[in-house]
Order: sequence, then C-alpha cells, then structure tokens
Amino acid sequence: MAAGPTKLNNLIDPEVIGAYLDVKLVNKIKLAPIAEIDRTLEGRPGSTLTLPAYQYIGDAADLAEGATLNFENITESTVDVSVKKVAKGVSITDEAVLSGYGNPVEQIGQQLLVAVASKIEADMYAAVKAATTKKVVNAAPFAKEAIVDMRAQFGEDQEEAMYLFVNPAEYALLAKDPDFVQIQQGASVISGVMGRLFGVDIVVANRVEAGAPFLMKAGALALIMKRNVMVEADRDINTFSTKYAVSDHYAPYVKYADRIVKYAKA
Repeated sequence: MAAGPTKLNNLIDPEVIGAYLDVKLVNKIKLAPIAEIDRTLEGRPGSTLTLPAYQYIGDAADLAEGATLNFENITESTVDVSVKKVAKGVSITDEAVLSGYGNPVEQIGQQLLVAVASKIEADMYAAVKAATTKKVVNAAPFAKEAIVDMRAQFGEDQEEAMYLFVNPAEYALLAKDPDFVQIQQGASVISGVMGRLFGVDIVVANRVEAGAPFLMKAGALALIMKRNVMVEADRDINTFSTKYAVSDHYAPYVKYADRIVKYAKA
C-alpha cells in the first residue's frame, strides 16, 4: 500500500507542542518555585475571578473554669483578579522544515515556550509592583544595611527562607561586599540566586527596577492557570507555509501582601 504524502503537521504536531509547553512552562518562570500554582479553576467560565481573603481571628485567650467562651466570627473579604489572555504566533515555510538545517521543529517549541513564560513572569513582577505591601523608605540609595531593615519588617517571623530580588547593578554592589557569600548555581529552589547576605538569598532579575528591590517569602504570589497551553495550526497555501499560534489564560496576583517588603527611596 502506497504511503500518503508527507504533511507538515506530521512533522510539527500542535498537540505535541502544546503538551511540551505545559510540562516545561512553569520551570521557565523564575518566580514559579516560590509561588502558589493553582490549577483548580481550569475550565471554569469567567474572565474575572473573585477570590476570598480571610482575616486572622486572633490569639487564643485565657479562660477561667466555668467561664463562657466567646466565639469569633471569621471575617472574609474578597479580591477581584482579572484573567489575562496572551498569545504568540510563528510562521514556518515547508522549505525551512524540510531543508535539514538545524532543528526548526524544536526551535518552534522552545521559542513559543520562552515567549509565554517570559510574559507570565513579567506579569507576576507587575503584580508585586502594584501591590500595597510593607515598605522600608530611606533617603539614601539602596545598600546592604537596608536588608536588615527589610527583614525587621517581618517581626519575629524570621525562620522562613527569604529572597531579595535586585537588579544587576544592585547585585554587583552587594557581591563586592566582604560579607557576601557566593553560592553555587542550582543550590537554591529558584534560578538567579547568586549568593546570600544577612541570611537572605540574593536573586538577580533584570525586571526589577533600579532602586526598587523587594524581599519576599514563598507563597506571597499566586498564579492561577485557567487553561492548559493551547497550540493551533493553520495552513497558508499562498505561501506554502504553516502558522502556529500559542495562547494561554492565567491570573497572577499577590495572595499574601504581608509576605513582601519593598524598598523605596524617599
């Protein structure tokens, strides 16, 4: 039986690329390992999510024998989070696929992955920037002493790991300090950790603005994934090429603002 003609979709399967992106996507996002990734709302309708936020009921109190216990009410507030839709497209000719130079099929998957992950990461940083959090305000430019002041904003809750996000220029300043402890890449749960100072992991990130570093504990950020990454293909017979489009729906937001401390220059 004669085989049918080789089609481009035999070489580049949108479902395969989509599955590949789903598996690899979160690993490409620098903030993801210390954020809460929530997939429980996948498939639910609505472009705006109303999420609950509960207030602490307070510490337990002494109770004398025979005394009546006072029962507290749990106070609930809500926060509305908008679901974002992002997309990226790429077109590839038959010749590019069949020429044998390099691996265009792999490149399509890799570049679509980076494009979506980079956008999600940018939106997560934007959520931190927009959030109302604890602050350390200083008239002087950021220096290592500010790390101690930022840590102090957490009060006695000092046991959890903390991550200070700085831009490359501020990292260079901190790395030259004799107290800076260099650590091996991969030794931390997130990428970009270059060292430690005052018990805090120093994370280098181009997206952090100069003069606006922030200290964060795990779980402060949340990322709601509303749908698996979708890859679709469309054939353009006019140019003998195939267009591939990737899209994703998600909602990044600051879940616990009290787990973030920002630095600001007065």
